[in-house]
Amino acid sequence: MVGNSDDGNPALRMESKKELTMKHSSTLTITAAVVLAIFMAPAPAGAQARGGRGARGAAPANLNGPTPRLPNGKPDFSAQSWARPFTGDITLTFTNPDGTSNKGESNPLPLTQWGQAQWDNYNPPKNGDYAGSCMPFGWIRSFSPHPMSIQQNNNYIMFLFEQSTMFQMVPTDGRPHREGWPPTWFGDSVGHWEGDTLVIEVVNLNGYAKLATIGQPMSDQAKITMYFTRPDYGHINFKWVLDDPKTYTRPLSNERVFVLTPNVELMEYSCMEGNLTTLLEGAITPWTGPKDSDANRLYDKQHEWTAYDFTKSQKLSGLLKEINYRAQPPLMKVEVDKKLVTVVLAPPPRMEFRGVSDDDLKPGVTVSVVAYPSKQTKDEVRAETLSVGSKNIDLR
Repeated sequence: MVGNSDDGNPALRMESKKELTMKHSSTLTITAAVVLAIFMAPAPAGAQARGGRGARGAAPANLNGPTPRLPNGKPDFSAQSWARPFTGDITLTFTNPDGTSNKGESNPLPLTQWGQAQWDNYNPPKNGDYAGSCMPFGWIRSFSPHPMSIQQNNNYIMFLFEQSTMFQMVPTDGRPHREGWPPTWFGDSVGHWEGDTLVIEVVNLNGYAKLATIGQPMSDQAKITMYFTRPDYGHINFKWVLDDPKTYTRPLSNERVFVLTPNVELMEYSCMEGNLTTLLEGAITPWTGPKDSDANRLYDKQHEWTAYDFTKSQKLSGLLKEINYRAQPPLMKVEVDKKLVTVVLAPPPRMEFRGVSDDDLKPGVTVSVVAYPSKQTKDEVRAETLSVGSKNIDLR
């Protein structure tokens, strides 16, 4: 596949369904060829018998069959392709028709003051899109949306992501983390077994990657712990836990289900081939390095969440009279019971990802918000949710 955008953000030239299914004529990526050299050991008999390696023309796999195992007796996660739920926002909980699912975090996330600044400052159209600039996605964001293969032996597990032809090879023998290596997008990953659960711990991250397309942040102090179990032939239960005290006041986690897709093959994904022109022409803003700031650039002290009274939640509906969508902070003025109320909104990229843009917010439309009054400014509120037309979105 020729990469030409991010992994699903409508504000960042979201790929269409047709684009997501386009394939080059190549049948193996360079990465896959390397993996074949590394993992030449015969597949477990059970996997071969059921077409578990995704052989073309194989009979449909029995997804509820027994768990394949390695020669050392541990579960074998190897398969030509695993479908995963596209999770562009880690606060979502859903189950897809194919059985993939995500159990998300509650919203709002428990952000520190620094973390809130990173969350509010995230603006790929203005500051550059690292995914659209073909930078690595990092661990959590790599688990969606394109196909992924896993190859494994007694000592290593290899994750092959079609997205940008990325891969990660992780030792599973519980060795210590490396010393003296520079921080990276995927960090330093080491696996060990806890019974039949493969646990992968990731440290030494550079903090540049986001947890999802919408931009939920993490820092270079983060530690990611990932848990993989294969309860039967056709499913992987995946859980990740993020410990990042610089960004969040408690650990975060998601639980997901992957489903075997033996008839899907990974193909070449040449990200820059599709993106170079759009980057040069400015259709996608190039990412040239982090532009985050410890300070919140969008909301000053008068407009940060602590400046509003959370004991007085209000539901307000009225006619939109004025809109300043890209102000600092973004806000609108709404006539409520013949009184003009200033409503502070979320950052535009966040609203656009969740489905509301400035095209929806035109003077004359009726809007509704759940909001909190300012402790300092009369007739000013900060909105937690917004409804306009048939759209209802969370602004936190």
